[in-house]
Amino acid sequence: MSQPWTHPLFRAVSGGEWHPGGAAATERLWRACRAALTDGVEPAGERDGGRRPRLLDAGCGEGATAWRLAAEGQDVVALDRTPQPGWQAVPWLGAGAARPLFCTADVCRIPLRDDWADVLLCQCVASLLPRPENFFAEAARVLRPGGVLGFSDLMRRAPTASPAACGAARAAGTLPETPAVPVSGGCAAGARARETWEGLLREAGFRLLSFADESRELARLAAQLIWYGDGASLHALGLRCASGPAAPGSPASRPGYGVWVAVNARRTT
Repeated sequence: MSQPWTHPLFRAVSGGEWHPGGAAATERLWRACRAALTDGVEPAGERDGGRRPRLLDAGCGEGATAWRLAAEGQDVVALDRTPQPGWQAVPWLGAGAARPLFCTADVCRIPLRDDWADVLLCQCVASLLPRPENFFAEAARVLRPGGVLGFSDLMRRAPTASPAACGAARAAGTLPETPAVPVSGGCAAGARARETWEGLLREAGFRLLSFADESRELARLAAQLIWYGDGASLHALGLRCASGPAAPGSPASRPGYGVWVAVNARRTT
């Protein structure tokens, strides 16, 4: 199955951003990460003689986020598994801006040294990975202790077992740590419950700072796609099955979209 951003109508409707909420959602996430860096979580300027924070955009797509942050004067490295035409753009960045560094790489094998990044942004990427815990482990490695992860992705809003029940099942060996999820079913196939995403973050060594339910942005995107008749993108997102709308009450019928900010709680020795 093709992914939604391969469809021309999706690209037009989303304004070049490959995740719900577009540029406004990216700006909110960046502001939250920047606030975490300047509110007692080892600000990079104090620790490193006033240098600008190093940002990593993991799964950057066309590079819209990287270009926007570079225009603000941020130092950005952006990577994606597939090179994109947008990486070659030459927009006017203004005085003091630095061109982003784009590279082709797997987000589970980031070609950067340990503790390189101060902020890592990852928007609507982990749900496409068969083993997202590998990405979170890599994010913890690349982020310095006290570095901030801004993460957003699709989530399942179907009822789930209580944390106590899940913990008991895991202790008894009846619940796998993270079931492998095939990516062939589109973005929604890899969606996890909020509790599952947060469990993966904690297991990788992150301490959660905030969560925002931005499911309305996913609903708004779906409504726009319906309005413009882009059924292919809806199908690729997992919002509708091939023969029509998903059955009411099924996990795929009401997916949500979550945004998390977390700090790398790993300590240097």
